[in-house]
Amino acid sequence: MGDEEDDIVWIRDDPIPPQTPTTPATIIEVLSPTPTVTISAPPEQKLDENINEINRSTSKPPDTPTENSASFDISEYEKNLNKTTREANALLEELDRKSRQVAENNQQVAKDLYEARDLLNSGNQEKEKTINDVSQLPPPPELPSGGLPSNVESVLIGDGILENITGTLVLPNGLVLVTDENAGIILFDLSGNIQRKINAADNEFKRLWSPVYHKEHILILADAKNSENHWVRHVIKYTVDLNYVAKIECPKWLSDSQILRERLSIAHNDHLYLCVCGETFSGLYELTPIGQWTELEYKLSEAWCDMLAFSTIGPITQLLVVEARKNYVLLVSVRESKIVGKKRIAICEHPGALAKDEAGRLFVANRHSASIQLVDTIKWVSQKNIAITDGYVRHFTACWGLLAVPLKNAIRLQKYSFRSLR
Repeated sequence: MGDEEDDIVWIRDDPIPPQTPTTPATIIEVLSPTPTVTISAPPEQKLDENINEINRSTSKPPDTPTENSASFDISEYEKNLNKTTREANALLEELDRKSRQVAENNQQVAKDLYEARDLLNSGNQEKEKTINDVSQLPPPPELPSGGLPSNVESVLIGDGILENITGTLVLPNGLVLVTDENAGIILFDLSGNIQRKINAADNEFKRLWSPVYHKEHILILADAKNSENHWVRHVIKYTVDLNYVAKIECPKWLSDSQILRERLSIAHNDHLYLCVCGETFSGLYELTPIGQWTELEYKLSEAWCDMLAFSTIGPITQLLVVEARKNYVLLVSVRESKIVGKKRIAICEHPGALAKDEAGRLFVANRHSASIQLVDTIKWVSQKNIAITDGYVRHFTACWGLLAVPLKNAIRLQKYSFRSLR
């Protein structure tokens, strides 16, 4: 038993250190050793080059003058400065000369304007004197053939012959033309004797209205047959001896309307103007020298009882249109067959018929005072009484120092006379 115990070989187990489990990270960590980074300073030569580059970039520009060229550059600058100074002085002298010239021109312009204003003011004062001061009013012109005798103020002509007077004219040859719807066209002398007559029954024209004298011809509104044998409105042209010359048709639609009043007037530029007044409308039309009609204005609920071509200034023609219901006069400016301006003016209390003589004086029939008055065309107000009328005057003529005022069955010729309204 003892032998058996001796034969036993005892094995000593050395302690084994603990081993950690092998993971992928552990394997990588073990397999890949940690790299080492070494930082080395730049070489001394490279650092010197960088410093030299910086110094060159911050150094002076190459064209900066050096101490050797300083005196040369200063002299050049002095020359340039002197040249610039001389040029600046020359410009200042030129500016001063121009300024004196402009001042002299302004003084001359101001002087001219002052003289023109004084001349205009003196002209306006003279014009006002011709209206306000009777002694300064120039005498009316007389007929070339002689007017009424010096001891006669007015005469009646056509009494018992005329029935329905529609227009009157005093012609330069001393005759008085009268249009009558029933009697026709009659020429009277100043004594009332008939010189020429065209009977309405024998005449091919009917309803003769509003005669106008222009350049040795007479224009009259009348009904005549057209190419379709219909009675339509025409403008008839006669000589001063009542010889027929020509005719032109008025706007066709007028024949379909009820016309109460018509007025014909002609401007200095040979443009003819027609004013019509119907029951519910009023119209204004222009006839050019080439024969073309143009409608200038058409108004409803207005009554244009009279119209006059007052003046022509360059391309502008001024017309005076009387509105009977509202008692004002419309100043219409026409250019190239178009109305370019309108202005309402109050000439008198109740304006009626208008007339203008060959001297350019404007007359108005004042329905309020039953008188014919002279109009101041600067202030556009009536200033002087010319004649006293018996009643309402639908039309009249002022020409050669005479007023031709239609009465019921006669024409009254009266010399101009001036009385103050006050």
